[in-house]
This record gives sequence, C-alpha cells and structure tokens, in this order.
Amino acid sequence: MTCNSHSYPGLDGLVEIAGTIAGVSQNVRIAPLYGDGSDRKFFRIFCGSSSLIGLISPRAQKDSLDENDSYLLIGNHLHSKGLPVPRILYADAGEGRFILEDAGDRHLQDYVLLRPDNMESVYGHVVKMLGSLHARAPEGFRPEFCFDSSLYDPSFVYERELEYFRKSFVNGFLRFETASDELRPDFEALAEAAGVHASPFVFHRDFQSRNIMVRSGRLWLLDFQGMRFGPPAYDLASLLIDPYVRIPLRLQDKLVSMYWTSARWRQGFSKRNFVEKFNAVKLARNLQVLGAFAFLAITKGKKRFLDYVPFAVEQLVPNLSKMGQGRFPRLERLVSNILRSVKREA
Repeated sequence: MTCNSHSYPGLDGLVEIAGTIAGVSQNVRIAPLYGDGSDRKFFRIFCGSSSLIGLISPRAQKDSLDENDSYLLIGNHLHSKGLPVPRILYADAGEGRFILEDAGDRHLQDYVLLRPDNMESVYGHVVKMLGSLHARAPEGFRPEFCFDSSLYDPSFVYERELEYFRKSFVNGFLRFETASDELRPDFEALAEAAGVHASPFVFHRDFQSRNIMVRSGRLWLLDFQGMRFGPPAYDLASLLIDPYVRIPLRLQDKLVSMYWTSARWRQGFSKRNFVEKFNAVKLARNLQVLGAFAFLAITKGKKRFLDYVPFAVEQLVPNLSKMGQGRFPRLERLVSNILRSVKREA
C-alpha cells in the first residue's frame, strides 16, 4: 500500500532526505505503518531495493524538553552503547521529523504466536537482551535525557500508574465512583514499595512484545523515549505480564531465575529484596496497563485494546496475592468488585 505524501505535512521532505541517505533519486515510494497507542505517524520509505523508516511526531512542548528530544538523546545514547536500537539517520527534533534504520515489521508478539513451541528459547534471548540493556545503558545516561521526569519515585508511581488506573479504568471504563481517598492508604504503600528514591540503574518502562521487533534473527528494541532511572525489575515484570503474549506461569518463574542469575552482580541487593521489588512493580505495572488500555479505548477511540483487558484483569489476583494477603485491603476489595463487574459484562 502506498500513500500520498502531501496528506502528511513534512513527509515530502523526509522522502527526499531518505533518498539522499540511500543514494537513490528515483523509484522512492512510501507506505504507512500502523502504530499502537501513539499519535506518532510512521512510514516505510522504499528506496530502490532498500528501505528506511520515516517518523513524524508533532511536538507537544515548544519551549521545554519534549518527547522528540528524549527520543533523539536516548536513541543516540543506546546506539553508542552497542544496544540493538534502530539508528537515527536523520533528526529534526524541533519539527518532529526523523529517519530511522528499518527494524522490520514483525513484532515479538507475532513471532512468538507463530512459533509457540519456541517460546522458551525466544524469551531466553529477550531476557539476555534485557540484561545487556540494564548493564550498558546506565553509563553516561543523564537526567537531562528525560522529558517526563527522570526517576521512578513513589510520587510518580502514585500519580502516573495507580491514580491513572483509578481514573481511567475504575471510574472511566467500569463507571465506578471510587474517590481518591478510598484507595489512598493502599496506593501510598504500594507506591513506596514499587518506587525508588534514588537509583544508579535505568529501565525502559514499556518493555513488552509490541516494542520488540524480530528481523533476520535479530532482536530490536523500540519506543525507548520513556527510559528513566529506576528499578530494572520493572522491565522484567512488563515483559512477563505482557497481555499481548500469555507467557505460562512456569516459564515466567524460569525467566525470573534466568534474569536474576545473569544480573545479580549488578543489582547490589539480595535475591529476596529483588523478588520483593519485582512483585511490587509487577502489581503497579498491571494496574498501569489497565489504565492505559482504558484510556486508549475510551479517550483515543482505539477499541482494539479492549481485547486485552480480560487477561490483564485475570492477572490482578495472583499479582496482588504475591504482595501478601491483607496488605492492601482496600485494593483487594476493589479487585473483587472488578472481577464481578467484568464477569457480568462477559
């Protein structure tokens, strides 16, 4: 499928620049690529026998650090560390126009669903890549790279994950009328358990199968602009409870052990402390995902995300139980009500 570049402001210029980069002046055509939750527009630019990716990303912050700036800064940083991210071949962050190396069109989600018998082997490689990311990315990473706060601290967890879940999913999607004070004690305790007050580590924050590509037997990592300082366990949790790919619990446990065995010398704390942090961020991530799906479906009109809500809800009970029965009584009652509501709707 091709598209008319005149329909997308700024794309004509990108096509010309892509041709120059590829050394091709003729036979250049474009095709739109359909993203997930982002408002950014991606295009595959075919330059003779090769292809590049064009990205148009409207700037949200005119006079301060913007997502585009973080995309450029973090992308260049990760590439300089030898990590598997697409090279940024051209960037005009001010206008929100980029040309990227083409990482293909097969997400890890699609790759695994076509080869379910190879899931353990494939995810073993993904966990290895994650370990490399956590080992290499911190060196030289600076708070100034981050447009959306630089630390996953308790206040960020509270507002951007737990309250996001309450507002978007509980009240916005399920139409409950749950006030912030009803959950505040439990949310504050969970935010403290999940967040950090300082960290030498950085993490991706959306490390899941739709942000990992497979091309020519190689893994590529996308959407890294939200990277910040915080607990590496969050990325592992995001990968394992990813609603797009239902990883069996047995394999989840095996992958946690695999990650810990390869990364424990970098963590600086015991396996018990690691597991405690992992369980806390896993629950916080579970709630954030439900908030995101509700927001994308209701506010953005992207109804396809509703398909993944039931599985994300199913995970609430085991993830909550890992934190200890009775530790979050208000949240436990809410989850019971959510399960009843979802069953009635099914």
